[in-house]
Amino acid sequence: MTLLHPWFLLLCPLAAASFLLHSRHGQACAWIEMVPADALSQTVGKVMKSLTALLLLCLILALSGPQGQSHQAQKVGKGAQSVFVIDRSVSMDHPFAGQAVNGRAAEIKSAAARRLITAFIDARPDDMMGVVGFTNSALYGMKITSNRDAIHAAINAATGPALNQTNIGAGITEAVTLFDKIQSTGSRAVILLSDGAGKLSPRVKYKITQQLVGKKLNLYWIVLREPDDISIFSKREYADDHLPEAIALDHFFKSLKIKYKAFEADNATALESALREIDAKEKNVIQYAVMLPGRDYGRDLIVISLCLGLLILLIKNIRIY
Repeated sequence: MTLLHPWFLLLCPLAAASFLLHSRHGQACAWIEMVPADALSQTVGKVMKSLTALLLLCLILALSGPQGQSHQAQKVGKGAQSVFVIDRSVSMDHPFAGQAVNGRAAEIKSAAARRLITAFIDARPDDMMGVVGFTNSALYGMKITSNRDAIHAAINAATGPALNQTNIGAGITEAVTLFDKIQSTGSRAVILLSDGAGKLSPRVKYKITQQLVGKKLNLYWIVLREPDDISIFSKREYADDHLPEAIALDHFFKSLKIKYKAFEADNATALESALREIDAKEKNVIQYAVMLPGRDYGRDLIVISLCLGLLILLIKNIRIY
């Protein structure tokens, strides 16, 4: 057992106050000797003082924060180990349609991503998730963890105010390194969320290929596009030296010997649909260790104090005539 606030134990001598203070009833009579001796009352008085001392001692111990030892437990569920790689370029602060709807500004892409990813996380309680943002470089968000509060905080940060550039290569390579720090179990996936692409150097392509293939990671790319953007599913023919960046990146991902699927979302409903499909695909048996906190004995002591207080109140109001 450990104490979170051990300095409260310095108040323990206060528990003896009930034995040191005299009852006001003993001072209300002009001549106490005229009252016959009452052994029962004397016994009850000592019991009351003992109960009061015990109540004070329980409260002091509760304030000291006694905690049992934390322990590790194995959790088995159905889900995946995944990392969200979220674009934080300035264009993520634009509405999907790029214009007002019914006189009101449309929901911006980063806000829709935050809302829908949060719902995705809440719907998968057994998942372990990590978060990486990227602009001109990778922005570490959160390691792969089962701590939902930490994951939500990282998502909020990764969908916050944006910067100016898009370096998808840095985001993916940073995301893959997060898998090095945990034991492999169940399905493992990288979920890339961006509204554009960027050119990857041969060195970065080689690194991504080695990492994704070597770790057998699944890859999903959700492209948040605006109406004027070129679709990655376009059937139009392009010369190799004039291939749009998004289509070139899609071709590169398809060339990897991994499970890969791309989605396009030009509104929040399409984004929700893409996340729902990923949710259906990435549900395998997953097992990992979680650290469970020790028992909070402070709560037990508070309950005991409450019971003692009620008992003292009951005894104090007993009258024998």
